[in-house]
Order: sequence, then C-alpha cells, then structure tokens
Amino acid sequence: MKKKVGTPRPRVGSLLISEPFNPEPSFKRSVVIISQHNTKGTIGFIINKPTPLKIGDALDDFPEFDAPVYWGGPIKLDSIYYVHSIRNLPGSKKISEGIYWGGDYEQLKVMIESGEVTTDQIKFIAGFACWVPHQLEDEILHDNWWITPADTHSALIEEPTTVWGSVLRKMGHVYGILNDFPEDPGIN
Repeated sequence: MKKKVGTPRPRVGSLLISEPFNPEPSFKRSVVIISQHNTKGTIGFIINKPTPLKIGDALDDFPEFDAPVYWGGPIKLDSIYYVHSIRNLPGSKKISEGIYWGGDYEQLKVMIESGEVTTDQIKFIAGFACWVPHQLEDEILHDNWWITPADTHSALIEEPTTVWGSVLRKMGHVYGILNDFPEDPGIN
C-alpha cells in the first residue's frame, strides 16, 4: 500500500467520517470513533446510528436510564459497549481528551442510580466495526473514509442525525459542501 502525501493516519481517538458514497452500505454516512489501533488491526464504534432500543430493554439488571442503544457495527452485536466522558469511572480506557471507553460496569450502574451520570455523557453501543491490519489505511487511501480528531461534543452530545454533516463542516470548505449532497444523487 502506497501512502498519499498528507494522508492522515488512523489513531486511537480519531473520528472516521464515511465519504458520502461509501461502497459499504452499513457504513453509509457513518461517524466512527476509533478505540483501538495497533499491529493487530483497528476497532471502532459507529456513534451516529441510534436504534429504537433503550439500554434498560437491552440489559435486564440495568437501572432506569433513558439512553438509546446505538448500532456500533456488524461485529459482536450481542455485546453492549460504552463510550463516555466520565473521568472517574474506574477501569475506563482513555481514547481521546475527555472521551473514554468501558470501565467498571457495576460502578457505572451505581453512578447512574445516584444521578451522577447524564445521557449526554455516555453512549451505549451494540457491536463494533473492525479492520484487519492495513485494511483501514487502504480504505483511507481510496477515500472511503476521512479522519479528524474526536471531540466530546461530536462523539457524545450532538444529535446523531446531524453529527456526520457537522463534523464535515468543521473539517473545512470542501468537506462541508459534501453535507449538502443528497444520499441518492439520482434524485437531485
């Protein structure tokens, strides 16, 4: 694989922004936060595709909490993961400034029951996306994905229906224009 000059490299804490016509339908207009990137490959969670399922419906022993479960990707859909901004959750892995992955599940439930956690601090995600070594770099080289640093607003707070376009606008003029392209250019 030959790298283009100036092509950003994937890293933990980056957001992957799907190009508008990504050939993989499950990634159509997706925003993915990379939680792991090493010689074994890359793992990330799609953060802008909520399901109608609430976390209390997905987990039997979970406290009442009005948070949706997001579709994080096609791998391990029977597992729930969480990305959050809870600095003091033991066992969390920092993936970007103010953004963490996982942590002590029992402590999280206690914090939610006591009102220490709000829905804009956490996303519950079923499944994940993954790439074998060099696969993601190749997809980036072919412009299937664009990369930008993650921020807590885009990753956790912003409305999921607008985050794809909002991140494109933050990336600059050329990317921002793409937000206005229809999903199916044939109907334009």
